[in-house]
Amino acid sequence: MRLAILADIHGNLPALEAVLGDLAAQAPDRVLVAGDLVNRCPWNNEVLALARSTGWTCIAGNHEIVLAAMADGEHPTLFDDRERFADLWWTLDELTAEHVAFIRALPQQARVAVGDGPAIRMLHGLPGDAFVGFTDALSDSRMGALLAPIRESVVISAHTHQPLARAATRWRVYNPGSVGMPYNGDPRAHYLLLDLVGQGEAARWQPTFRRLAYDRAVVSAAFRARGLLMAYGPLGPLYLRTVETGEPWVSDFQIWLRGVPMEQRSSMAAAVARYLTLHGPGNWAFVPTA
Repeated sequence: MRLAILADIHGNLPALEAVLGDLAAQAPDRVLVAGDLVNRCPWNNEVLALARSTGWTCIAGNHEIVLAAMADGEHPTLFDDRERFADLWWTLDELTAEHVAFIRALPQQARVAVGDGPAIRMLHGLPGDAFVGFTDALSDSRMGALLAPIRESVVISAHTHQPLARAATRWRVYNPGSVGMPYNGDPRAHYLLLDLVGQGEAARWQPTFRRLAYDRAVVSAAFRARGLLMAYGPLGPLYLRTVETGEPWVSDFQIWLRGVPMEQRSSMAAAVARYLTLHGPGNWAFVPTA
């Protein structure tokens, strides 16, 4: 039995197509998608159409949760800032009604039980919080406390855009990394294979992390052709730089911006320029802690 785990596609169809080519060779029995299929790259409808046509098991990530709330007019007022969250508003305008209905219906977690394999709980982030993820910086005791509500011994979690394989007392936690927008300095498309090895009580899931090259120039061209650099405003180059480098430029900027006094946020262009003088690889604004 072989499972393929995908996450954090973020509307990046060329990256997903690279994964699809590899899936044809790897021949998994099931494909699981741990959220954030859409937003930030141009091909949101195409990615959703593909996921729906394949019958993959998908859950909502924080981006689907927010977009569904925005579609219903029930989002937090924070997201009314159309300059800071221009990507979300552009995506909401682009999504078909059918695809909005699809993301509304996505569950926020799923239980996967396959044969003799240990049961799997698939989340996007932490139990009960799709907006925060597991990291290697968490202490064992903190990991255990966060995982305490989970009965299954294997947990799939995403959100951080960084691959993770970690044992935590009675759990094993895996993050497949990001298909469309990695944050670990490797811009290739990432995903995870889990192979069932052993039998009975000795059965376990053996992880293999896959990283696939694809033509990122296609993404750059589409950002320009579809008008995303203009639509996203001062943050547009950060989104594109994230795809091109595999570094967390745009999310790090958003985290940094939270600490900037409101009176200094009147110009998003100025905020981006200031951020770029202060932070970057080796000196990110956000450093995960225990």
